[in-house]
Amino acid sequence: MPIPLSSVPAAPGAADGLDLDRIRDRTAAIVTEFFSTRTGPLARPLREATEGGKMFRPVLCTVGWHAAGGPPADDPALHLGASLELFHASLLIHDDICDQADTRRGRPALHRALEAAYPGAGTGLALVAGDLLAFWHQEVVELAPLSSGQLRRVRAVLARMRQEVFEGQYRELALSQQGPVEDLDQILAVARAKSGNYSVTWPLVLGSTLASADPAVPAALHRYAVPLGEAFQLRDDLLGVFSDPEVSGKPVGDDLREGKPTALLALAWRSAAPDQRRVLRAHVGRRDASGADIAECQAVLIALGVPDRIETMIDERYERAVEALEQAPATGPARTTLRRLAAQLAYRDS
Repeated sequence: MPIPLSSVPAAPGAADGLDLDRIRDRTAAIVTEFFSTRTGPLARPLREATEGGKMFRPVLCTVGWHAAGGPPADDPALHLGASLELFHASLLIHDDICDQADTRRGRPALHRALEAAYPGAGTGLALVAGDLLAFWHQEVVELAPLSSGQLRRVRAVLARMRQEVFEGQYRELALSQQGPVEDLDQILAVARAKSGNYSVTWPLVLGSTLASADPAVPAALHRYAVPLGEAFQLRDDLLGVFSDPEVSGKPVGDDLREGKPTALLALAWRSAAPDQRRVLRAHVGRRDASGADIAECQAVLIALGVPDRIETMIDERYERAVEALEQAPATGPARTTLRRLAAQLAYRDS
């Protein structure tokens, strides 16, 4: 059975784990300090594009540092986490363009905001802005207080992360043009590349690689993070169809309007009866699908038991992550934090 959200612990404080609020605050301060040195017309909109996120990736990066035995003075990991937040914001800008999304974090997506200010040029301007933010992400890495050995190790992991996430985005867009996709393994592989590994696995591996040249620690955290990253993406699939827009900051049903190839839809296509397929074919992938159309699709998914099946898949991956953590050579406070983060990432509501 899924863990009730009310039972998921709040972010641990310094008394029983790592102080995640401190990590978020310090990361935000590094981002603010970086933007204080930026000038030009894109500085303000790009600073705003980095605001309002949950900072999963910076938190996981710094937790990875501590899990690998990094010293309490964790500035190297915090700076690397700040760079990840900039890279994430750049990906969101481009992702919203690809998805033709109207909003992000409860406000207009950057390409929509720029289109209102510069009619006919919003998409192009947002592409340029996203590219610049990705460049600034790399600049933050180069400015971080890292030794030459740390920088060499980090560059290798970042290169792999970036290639994987771009290839995942490409494969997802290509899949979305093929009509109904019933191959669950194929969809999960794309989700791992585009979201799960990028959101969970690589931040943890980056932080632990930064702290230790011993490959055993990043490898152990990798075994914990991969199933957790899958659970994270499966939760994202559910939230994309059934979330409360007031909580998630995104209109409900956008994944259906986009025709995004998700595990949720793969399971539905595989088991839908002819009349249920007709409903899905009529509305999935239609940008102008109404709220009533989305509700029809939701009813089909619920009748097929798809949300419950996704919850079971999340449970299985959460348990695998926890089992892997038991074998990982993580230090006490970091282990406590990773145990709690597993529940928070798998069973979040936004």
